[in-house]
Amino acid sequence: MDLNLVTLTPATDDDREFSYQAKKAAEGDYITAIWGWNEQIQRRFHIRAWEERRPDIIRYDGKPVGTLYAREEEGCFHIRQFFILPEWQRKGIGSCLLERVLAQADRTGLVAKVAFLKGNRVQSLYERFGFRLTSQRDNFCFMQRQPKETA
Repeated sequence: MDLNLVTLTPATDDDREFSYQAKKAAEGDYITAIWGWNEQIQRRFHIRAWEERRPDIIRYDGKPVGTLYAREEEGCFHIRQFFILPEWQRKGIGSCLLERVLAQADRTGLVAKVAFLKGNRVQSLYERFGFRLTSQRDNFCFMQRQPKETA
């Protein structure tokens, strides 16, 4: 896999359904295990999230394979809506993007933060990149990573 072909492009209105389907494919089993899947409720959550924080579209060689929202907010660098379609997971795409995002956080000297559902195997990815568990609440885990010194 040529990770030079991994790009992020700003989402357009045409990407909204893809964004929903990426979340459903990547996180649906975790949501179902905790609360059960209610299509109407999940679509409402997605529309609200889309309006508040529209993610970028992860592309491999131009093909949409996931979503990522990574921005400075409230004095920290937040990583949200990081969903990769299951058939594209474990190919280095998530690591490649996380490396890019964290380099940006390091350049700005900001703590990087992430939250995800308990039991999600993504925790091991974040741990490999220096994130540490800071708290757990209800069904969520919260992690953060201190910025590294940049040359």
